[in-house]
Amino acid sequence: MRVGIFTESYDPIINGVSTSVKTLTAELLRMGHTPIIVAPRYPGTGVATHSLPAFRDGDSLPCEVIRLPSWRTPFNPENPFAFPPGVITPPEMRGLALDIVHTQQPFGMGLHGRARAQHLGVPLISTFHTLYIEYTHYFRVVPRPVAVAYLTAVMQQYYRSCSAIVVPSHEAGRRLERMGIRSDLLHVIPTGVPAAAPVLQEAVERERETLSLPPCAPVLLFVGRVAPEKNLDLLIDSFTRLCALPTCQSSPPDRHPLLLIVGNGPYVEALRRRVAASGFGKWVRFAGFLTREQLAPVYRASTLFCFPSLTETQGVVLSEAQSYGLPCVVASGGGAPEFVRPDVDALVVPNDIHAFTEAIRSLLDDPARREQFARAARESPLRPGPTEMAAKVIGLYDAVLASAARRPRRGAAHVG
Repeated sequence: MRVGIFTESYDPIINGVSTSVKTLTAELLRMGHTPIIVAPRYPGTGVATHSLPAFRDGDSLPCEVIRLPSWRTPFNPENPFAFPPGVITPPEMRGLALDIVHTQQPFGMGLHGRARAQHLGVPLISTFHTLYIEYTHYFRVVPRPVAVAYLTAVMQQYYRSCSAIVVPSHEAGRRLERMGIRSDLLHVIPTGVPAAAPVLQEAVERERETLSLPPCAPVLLFVGRVAPEKNLDLLIDSFTRLCALPTCQSSPPDRHPLLLIVGNGPYVEALRRRVAASGFGKWVRFAGFLTREQLAPVYRASTLFCFPSLTETQGVVLSEAQSYGLPCVVASGGGAPEFVRPDVDALVVPNDIHAFTEAIRSLLDDPARREQFARAARESPLRPGPTEMAAKVIGLYDAVLASAARRPRRGAAHVG
């Protein structure tokens, strides 16, 4: 089966969408299918290239990648956007034959994917990765109600044109249903998370030394894009309150809790200023962006995973952290809480400084409970696997193609 995967996010951009795309692509290749990734052109990449992306188990698989000419916006300069369909079309696109189109966004590359599906008369499937309404703060010159109305209208029009929609969580599906998208179009298929990679103790100790993490200091870890929508102010304020508690004040310096923030994004400098103003900046580390390989010893070196975001459709890093045996403190909101078991491997608390702080404190003060959570996290049945994900997606492809084959054909009319 030739599957066109149209995505706005792909290498060199590393985020939840690009990770999901590469995970699915690898599994499709392993199962004998032919995925073709269509993504914007980034500096240093050609219009059409072949890449050898690294996937799980340390292997790599060849995958065709077509790059479309792109442009940048001042609102999000690190992520180029492809020009709209018909503006500039490389010859590789004009001859691209596909059995099915699977887009990852309803904008940009999603429009290219839909145009290709309509041209070929093949089904269009899309994955709803992002709660776009929660990102309206990036439209600085547009009042929020206007931005919300515009995004809602665009998503309604796009997703109603699809033959099927993949949602990573039930909450993501409910968001689309509230927009008027039919429930029978929605299929819950979370992004698969590979098993934890083996990590040598020497690598853990080396990472602790690199990041100035004393061997006995408990480490509170956050991994993700450092952006306003990740609710990181809650994490900083909760850590500040934790540091002010008598138990922390009396801790020896080599046993004082540390907060480690891994990731880059538009909110880094503002967050650094907030940390500096807290008076507890010496206990906070900013590691910047780390690759999956670099992250493995960081997970092993950490004590708790703290996830304040309310805007996730899934929160893949949450499952990654649990695969390394990290108990989690999770703010209740979005789809992330669906992937942990409250009071079994995680504490799920309201979006409240006192509640978030108390959850962290209670786990730090109870090593036996922490170890119980860690064992449960490693064995969690809620963590989706890559093969399971791909099998469900392929089953959806087959069902949509079978449904399309039963319909009367009228030329190359759009299916859906």
